[in-house]
Amino acid sequence: MLFMFIFAVIAVQLFKGKFFYCTDESKGLEKDCRGQFLDFNRDGVEAKPREWKKYEFHYDNVLWAFLTLFTVSTGEGWPMVLKHSVDATYEDKGPSPGFRMETSIFYVVYFVVFPFFFVNIFVALIIITFQEQGDKAMSECSLEKNERACIDFAINAKPLTRYMPANKQSFQYKMWKFVVSPPFEYAIMSLIALNTVVLMMKFELYCKNL
Repeated sequence: MLFMFIFAVIAVQLFKGKFFYCTDESKGLEKDCRGQFLDFNRDGVEAKPREWKKYEFHYDNVLWAFLTLFTVSTGEGWPMVLKHSVDATYEDKGPSPGFRMETSIFYVVYFVVFPFFFVNIFVALIIITFQEQGDKAMSECSLEKNERACIDFAINAKPLTRYMPANKQSFQYKMWKFVVSPPFEYAIMSLIALNTVVLMMKFELYCKNL
């Protein structure tokens, strides 16, 4: 939390008040974002009101910076946050594409250091501490050598048999047999690949509509 707080403070200093935009991209100031504009799409031309808005994720305060950085650390949706940061110009002014490319260094440092490096070290520290406490508790207990060996065997033992439905003609048995078979793994992998293709098609369709 302290490490993320440091990055949140830095992000507020860098991007506070810079994540505003006008629905009419030709207008870069709030005072000019008035009236209506023509929106050209494949269905024709539509008159829409100009609105001065703020992006869903921003850095106007530390709490929102925490939320935005947490979103970045999950790896979901962070490219859009990166784009908004790169396009950010000045406070209370609309974006300009690629205005400050050097701000991407902030995300490179954060994305590499925090989610990958720092979190992995934290998890490893928890595991090591847990193992040390377990060994310490085992060494301090009054069990004999054979009793400790029995406990270790019980912890590490694996069952020699596995549950299976008794009636081999039932639907439950057929489903169990399919789940434990290699074709089930291939089927899951195929579904994952199909899902990836569908997501790519949606993205391609979205780009064409734009």
